[in-house]
Amino acid sequence: MNPKAYLLISLMTILGGYTVAQDTLYVKDEAGTAVPFAQIAIRDLDAKKINYVQTNEQGILIIPNGLYSAEKLIVKISTDGFHEQTDTISKGKSQRVHLRTNAKDIGEVVITGQLGAGSVTNSTNKVKLIDRATIEAKGAVNLRDLLQNELNIRISQDQILGSGMSMLGISGEGVKILIDGVPVIGRQNGNIDLSQINLSNIERVEIVEGPLSTNYGSNAMAGTINLITKKPKNKGYDINLGAFYETVGNYNLNLGLTSRIKNHSISAYGARNFFDGWTPGDKAVEFPKKELADSGRFQQWKMKEQYLGGLKYSYKFKKIELIPSLDLFREKIVNRGYPRVPYQISAFDDEYVTNRQNAGLEVIGWLKTNLKLDVQLNYSNYKRIKNSFLTDLTTLDRKLLANTEQDTSRFVLYFNRVTLTRNNVDRKFNYEVGYDINYETGFGNRIENKRKEIGDYALFGTFNWAPWNWLHLKPGLRFTYNSLYKEAFMPALNVKVGKKKHILRGSIASGFRSPSIKELYMEFVDINHNIRGNADLKPEIANHVQGWYNFNWEPKKFQFGFELSGYYQDIHNRISLSQSADGVNYSYFNIDQFYARGIQSVLKVGQKQWNVSAGFNYIGTASNYSNNRYAYSPELVSTVSCQLKNGTTKFSAFYKYTGKVVAYLANEDASITQSFISDYNLLDLQVQQWFLKKTLSVSLGGKNLLNVTNINAGSGSSGGAHSSGSGTAPIAWGRSFYLNITYLIKSKQ
Repeated sequence: MNPKAYLLISLMTILGGYTVAQDTLYVKDEAGTAVPFAQIAIRDLDAKKINYVQTNEQGILIIPNGLYSAEKLIVKISTDGFHEQTDTISKGKSQRVHLRTNAKDIGEVVITGQLGAGSVTNSTNKVKLIDRATIEAKGAVNLRDLLQNELNIRISQDQILGSGMSMLGISGEGVKILIDGVPVIGRQNGNIDLSQINLSNIERVEIVEGPLSTNYGSNAMAGTINLITKKPKNKGYDINLGAFYETVGNYNLNLGLTSRIKNHSISAYGARNFFDGWTPGDKAVEFPKKELADSGRFQQWKMKEQYLGGLKYSYKFKKIELIPSLDLFREKIVNRGYPRVPYQISAFDDEYVTNRQNAGLEVIGWLKTNLKLDVQLNYSNYKRIKNSFLTDLTTLDRKLLANTEQDTSRFVLYFNRVTLTRNNVDRKFNYEVGYDINYETGFGNRIENKRKEIGDYALFGTFNWAPWNWLHLKPGLRFTYNSLYKEAFMPALNVKVGKKKHILRGSIASGFRSPSIKELYMEFVDINHNIRGNADLKPEIANHVQGWYNFNWEPKKFQFGFELSGYYQDIHNRISLSQSADGVNYSYFNIDQFYARGIQSVLKVGQKQWNVSAGFNYIGTASNYSNNRYAYSPELVSTVSCQLKNGTTKFSAFYKYTGKVVAYLANEDASITQSFISDYNLLDLQVQQWFLKKTLSVSLGGKNLLNVTNINAGSGSSGGAHSSGSGTAPIAWGRSFYLNITYLIKSKQ
């Protein structure tokens, strides 16, 4: 392209409608949603020379009239996920082009770990995308429900602390969870409670496997999960009403609103989720009712009630967009105890109340067509209160117990992230540079001096060099200064070779996790515990190598995909809770060396009406506690979906086999003790039917149809005389069935 012509086009695009002599082209999909960064070849009817440009993030291209003398122009538009389209536009008019979705296109748009919005196919990182259709097909209310059947992810359950997870064999401390790029705080026992992250306002979930510490800092060693919230798609308004009932005693209601009018857009949501508890032996179908206070009052899965709501507003003014937001969450868990012997007229009860408030402001400025400045400011407040009561079962009066039985913990995070990103498909070299600040304060009686603070300050840069369209090199570097452990450097290199049918990717990256306030300063001393933090802890450092191959073949109305990948990761200075030298206290120490490696394959076959996928992985973990002896565990997942030709009926099935988990521990006499968690199978089915021109959706489904509740877990020994024990680990409540109804009200366009 002529440099002067390109400069003029870029300048006119930035001004976005404030210059008189220009034509405006709006590129949208079939639903009227803007298609950002679509590639356009443009020429007049007689000219042989072609100029290559692209739409901006709002799907808009400004065409200066002075560049072309002809009254009509020919434009050829192509982008991932849509059929290529050639159209003729008239001079002096603002026009719209609607692209048809390519059902065979496996690629979907993602942003996590990328320089900008781009397809999964073009990403240099290993990204998994779970779209809204899959969320609905699984009947997923929260993040735990959604990830339960995902490959490479294992869900654990604590009936008080909530749902945790591991990824690539690494526990939840090494997984970063974000909502629109903002970290979620409030870890209990190292994990974010996945059941507290509701999906009613989530459009899609992006999962990056492997370290993204260069991009997102601490905790992103095993991977990153980024939840992207719903945004207005059309002019006018959309109102979503939802009701969910599950036979184990789940009763949920939600309401959502999105609206866009000229330069203003708004997204709002609210929900109430109630679970009345479950224990083995409960009836298959239950409805709320008053019960006598007897031995049946204790429940393995505790009664839980959640209220949540949020508001996000956007205002666009010329080249600037302002986006303030507010999200609120409240959860109450009730743990009712057994009636006390000998008279069974009283019981000890606990209540756990969690409150979250997140307030944020994002400012986006387009300095040039493909040069974006993004400023994020966020305040997060997490508070968890435990109250213990003595309940009189004859009068139901409650008495608050002594102060030693009460506990309050609170964490506040101030987050600031600024990035400058150039993402231009016409350039061989693109980049993202920026900084982020995480300043966290912890409050609580169990924290040393009742208050501690940690500041984390980082500069980072990621660069994408594409000398040829089949080769992408993406190096990155992060420099972090922490108020406690000083500085750290985190390099990374991602490589992508090939395009279309055959793609080979590889990455070498460092990850890290800084010690938490709890690990550094917590003092937990009572009749059963004597745990003290260790202010001298060092951060965990990980080295990660990963490679994977993708093959995509699309003959006519058919699509076939195959993926094979493998990885290796070692973690230095792993933080573990161990007995102190005095043999009395417990504390956290950097004593463990941890290794994980695995291989994975995924096969996808389908066409417009049906899709089948199957995935298998084999993960091994080891540590210096096991004398570097690896223990392996397999996983198998399968998904089947079929949509009838009428387009209004869809069947979905999700199956997962989780293999036996074995771990080895070295004893003082050099013998090895083995622990295990048994294998299990999960199966979910759903049928979804749309009515009233797809504005009313009714879903009937079954969860945990194989009725897995608790599985065997315990320890044995080999090579010596040691005690062994056995127990159970909770996996899910019993087999259940659900009804999910959603209704969409759309304004007339």
